Amino acid sequence: MKLPRIAGYTYKQFPSIQLLVRDDLSRIYPDATWQELCQQLFHNTGELHLHKQTTHKSIFLMRFPPGDSGKLWVVKKYAHRGFGNIVNNMLRPSRAFHEFHTALSISATGIPTPEPLLIAEYQPRGLHVFSLLITQFIADACALKDFLIKPPSNRHLSQQIFERRKVIEAFGRLTAKIFHCGIYQDDYALNNFLVTQDQDGVKIYFIDFERAAMKQRLDDSEKTKLLAKLNRVGREITVKERLQFLSSYLKEDMKPAKELKAYARQLHTATLAQLKKDLQRRRLTCVYTSEEYHKFDTGGCRGICHKRYRPADLIPQVLNVLHAGKQGIMNHSGDGTPHHVKLVPFKKGDAEKMWAAVTALKLAGFAIDLPQGFVETKRGGCLFFNIPASGNFPDFATICKATGAMVMNLLETHFSEALNSYRDIVTGL
Repeated sequence: MKLPRIAGYTYKQFPSIQLLVRDDLSRIYPDATWQELCQQLFHNTGELHLHKQTTHKSIFLMRFPPGDSGKLWVVKKYAHRGFGNIVNNMLRPSRAFHEFHTALSISATGIPTPEPLLIAEYQPRGLHVFSLLITQFIADACALKDFLIKPPSNRHLSQQIFERRKVIEAFGRLTAKIFHCGIYQDDYALNNFLVTQDQDGVKIYFIDFERAAMKQRLDDSEKTKLLAKLNRVGREITVKERLQFLSSYLKEDMKPAKELKAYARQLHTATLAQLKKDLQRRRLTCVYTSEEYHKFDTGGCRGICHKRYRPADLIPQVLNVLHAGKQGIMNHSGDGTPHHVKLVPFKKGDAEKMWAAVTALKLAGFAIDLPQGFVETKRGGCLFFNIPASGNFPDFATICKATGAMVMNLLETHFSEALNSYRDIVTGL
């Protein structure tokens, strides 16, 4: 499929490669430079700073033009999934072009987004194999999820509270505007936004459009569904902060203040329903795994693990534990820091099920850290836990006390099976 002409971008065609590049940059560099850049990105990304990688997508940073003086850009590279999808993409836009076109449409509404520099597709023999999108790198920006979940430790508490409120209220207003513009992002979550702060105030960028679509309007049920997905975050976001966000959102959405408590209860119910749905379908990723964990599938083994671990190191250890039929200890230093990990064996399919249960409990407010990951094989699976520096895992009663009576009552009411399963694991550790 040939890329369409887009105002403000120049079309270029090379052997097996087609691209659209922003007009001003197209005039600065010759065609040979663009062709060489695309070939390097499609075939060799080893020297670039890898930010995120899944089976079919890589996100990394690059300087262009090369060298210390070049600007930083963000590159998203997509590999298409199997021959069937390669054939289908001969008739429909690539994932990179969908995100490129959606970014332009969203930017036209006035919502801050990183500006696209280039969209390119690799099509040997007419078959769509790779696509990539290069966008603006937002300097001095912080991921919104990190700002709220991992607040900076060098701020005074009162300053933290003030800054958080400013950002949360700005995010509420932005969310209302996004919905008002008919933007439906099926994965509406904190990890899809960046935040910057300066003397001019707070600015929040919408950054991920892979699962976004432009509609004429969103109805109330769609808005509540997306807000419930956003609300899937644990105890780091307080009830007061959730109400601050919701109040700001409703005010921008032209809803009276008296609806706040009623809508908060409605959203709470929708969020619980969404978490139960996630648990039922064994959702593996969440706001806590974004950028921190990566999925893997080697054919014989699959799972998810913290980015400090290499699947190639984990799998032999897991097979040894499954063969022995009991827990094992693994020493690992993949990131240069020693880690001591306990591997807990499960029957086939149960490790993945337990990972989904632990994720749902954490998102519902249970005072736990996620395990380091899980591995499933044809023989069984393992969940692996980072061993505390003290050598002792916290007992279940201690975790429940830290969680608090109100949240424990909610968990016991709505997630009793998952809670009991986690109690059994902790007792066994």
